[in-house]
Amino acid sequence: MKLDKKTRRIFLLASTAYALLTLLVMVFFALRGKDELPVQSVINISIDIFAMIMGCVIFLTCLIDVAKTGANYRIYMYLLNVVFLGLLTDAGAWMADGVPALRIVNISLNTLYYMATPMAACLFYMFITTQLKLGEARLHTMQKFLNAGLMITIGVILLNLPFRFLFDVGADGVYRRAAFSPICNIYGYITMLAALILVFKERKQLERYKIVTLLLYVITPIVVSIFTAMSYGLSIGYPVTMCIMLLMYCIINVSQGRAQAANARDMEVAAAIQNGVMPRRFPPFPDRKEFDIYAYMDPAKEVGGDFYDFFLTDSDHIGLVIADVSGKGVPAALFMMITKALIKNTMIQTGDDPGDALYKVNNQLLNSAGELSMFVTIWLAKIEISTGRGVAVNAGHEHPAILRSGGDFELVEYPHSPAVCVIPDMDFEEREFKLDKGDMLFVYTDGVPEAMNHGRKQYDTDRMLKALNSEGKEDPRVSVENVKASLAEYVADAEQFDDITMLCFKYNGGEVS
Repeated sequence: MKLDKKTRRIFLLASTAYALLTLLVMVFFALRGKDELPVQSVINISIDIFAMIMGCVIFLTCLIDVAKTGANYRIYMYLLNVVFLGLLTDAGAWMADGVPALRIVNISLNTLYYMATPMAACLFYMFITTQLKLGEARLHTMQKFLNAGLMITIGVILLNLPFRFLFDVGADGVYRRAAFSPICNIYGYITMLAALILVFKERKQLERYKIVTLLLYVITPIVVSIFTAMSYGLSIGYPVTMCIMLLMYCIINVSQGRAQAANARDMEVAAAIQNGVMPRRFPPFPDRKEFDIYAYMDPAKEVGGDFYDFFLTDSDHIGLVIADVSGKGVPAALFMMITKALIKNTMIQTGDDPGDALYKVNNQLLNSAGELSMFVTIWLAKIEISTGRGVAVNAGHEHPAILRSGGDFELVEYPHSPAVCVIPDMDFEEREFKLDKGDMLFVYTDGVPEAMNHGRKQYDTDRMLKALNSEGKEDPRVSVENVKASLAEYVADAEQFDDITMLCFKYNGGEVS
C-alpha cells in the first residue's frame, strides 16, 4: 500500500524521534560511565534502555500496521508514548542523580516521571473502554471524573516544584523522596481499580486471553509500585509495563487478525453472491440473433455498488439497465442487489416502460431502504426487438454513447432526471429513440471517465470515445475490451477509487424469432 506524503512525513518524524531519544540515552549512559554510577543506577538504566528499544520497535510496528491496514491504534499509541516517556525520564534521572550541576535537570525529569504515571493510568482506562466498545452515559461520566482527577494530580505534582513535599533534589544533586510521595499513586490506584471493575463486569465480551492480559496490566504495576514505594533503589515499574504493552500489542494483533479473517470471509461470500446475480454468460441469449450484448464490471473493492442487467420482458422486448449506487463496499452492494431485483421484477411483471417502472421502484426504495441515506443513478431502456424502437430514462446517470451503422460512437447528451431514491413520487422523463440494423448503444458508470492516473488527471469521455471508435468497434465485446485496455494503459498502477462498469448493445434487426 502506497502512503501519501503526510503519512510518510508523520511516519518518518515519529520513528526518528523514538530512535533518536533511545540513542541519546544510550550515548549519555556511555559518556556518564557505568564505573562512576552506583550498581543500582546501572541496573535501572540498563533495564530502561532495553525497554525503550522494545517500545521503539512496538511503535514502528504500530505505524506500519496503521499505514497498511488502517488499524485504530490511537489510544494504544498514546499509552505507549506515555510509558516511553516514563522510561526516558527514569533513565535520565538516574544518570543525573548525584551530579550537582544537573540538579535542575534531575528535578525536571523526576517531575515528568511522576506525571507519566497518572497519565498512563487514565489512558489505560480509555483503552479498556475502546476494547470493550462501551459508550454508555455512565462511562462518559466516569471518564470526566478521571480526567478531572488527572488534572488535579498533575497540579499536585507541579506544586511540588516550589514546596518539595513529594520529592527533592538536594544541593548535592541526589534525589530524595519526601513524606507525601506515595499520594501520587492514589489516582493510579483508583483508576486501575475502576478498570479492574470494568473488566470483571464486562468479562463476557472478552476472550479469556484478553482478560488475563488486561488484568496483568492492572495488577502488576500496582504490585510493583507498592514494592518500589517501600524500597528506594529499584524502579522497574515502566519496564514491566512495557513488557505488558508488548503482550497487549500481540493480543490486539490476534484479535484484529481474527476480525479481518472473518471480514474477509464475509466479503468473499458477498462477492460470490454479487457475481451470482450479475449476468456473466455471453452471448446471454444464443438463440436470439436480432441483437448482441456484452458487459463488464470491475469493482473498486471486493464488492461494488455498480450493476448492469438485461432481460426479456416478453418475446419482443428487452430491458437494459446500468446503475451506480452511492457509496462502496458491502452496504452499496446490498442496496445494489435490492435495486436490481426491483427493476427487473417490476418491468417483467408489469410490462411497464422505464418511466413508470422507475416511479414504482423509487417509491419502494424510499419506503424500504430510505433510512440508509443512499441513492442510485440509473440508465434504463426498453427496446422493441422487432422494430428497434426504444424508450429510455436517464436518472442522474452518465450520457450514453450511440453508434449509427457506418459511423462512429458519439455521446447523446440531454438533461437528466434526478437520481432514484431521492425524491418521492418522482416522474422520470422518458426519451424515445430508434435503432436501425447495425446501430450500437454503449452505457457506462462514472468510474470510466473519472478514473485517474498518477497525475490525478481523469480519463474523461474523449479518451473513451477514441477507444470505442478504434478497430473492431462493430463488435460489442471488442468495443468494451478496447475501452478496458485503453483505461488500463492510462491509469497504469494508480489506485482504483470507483467501480468500473460498461455495457454494449448491438441491434442486428430482423423479425422476432
